[in-house]
Amino acid sequence: MPQPYDVQHKGCAIICGAAPCVFEDLANALKLRPGSTIVGVNNAAAIIPEIEHIWTQHNSYAQEYKTKAGRPIKVHARADIVGDDVDYWWTSMVGIKGSSGVVAAIWAKAMGFDEVIMAGIPLSVSSTDYHAQYPDSKPDRVFAPANNIEHWQRFLYIHKEHGRMDGVTSVSGYTRQVLGAPC
Repeated sequence: MPQPYDVQHKGCAIICGAAPCVFEDLANALKLRPGSTIVGVNNAAAIIPEIEHIWTQHNSYAQEYKTKAGRPIKVHARADIVGDDVDYWWTSMVGIKGSSGVVAAIWAKAMGFDEVIMAGIPLSVSSTDYHAQYPDSKPDRVFAPANNIEHWQRFLYIHKEHGRMDGVTSVSGYTRQVLGAPC
């Protein structure tokens, strides 16, 4: 049964997504912030072994994410969508909408991290594919159509305007353009 998460982290978290640039972004972020905690979105733990905690907005896939990771990981989700295979629920995240990667960055801030760097989450219309190693069940391997990405880009602006993205930067793409690059 899911439970609240009561650990407060400090320092920098690098949140990893699924875009083709995820490994390059992660390497660049680690050059800037060696020793950062690496967390992920959905199936990112299946390709990045350092990830122990993931965020999902797709609670029905929680067991799949754990299985594909091939090791123990903890799955976190909003309190209004938790299921039996989710480990931790977050009441503070109820009502937060947008792409999984953007919402995951907000979650990482809620975990207490002072800084969050987005890696492999460009949210660019020009980058709609998954990384080749990312295990996904979609036969066309396309992350999302361009119109979905444009919709999620609007949520990024809303979250930035409401201060939810304070302390969040991105290594690549549209998210870097809007949030700035880590220095």
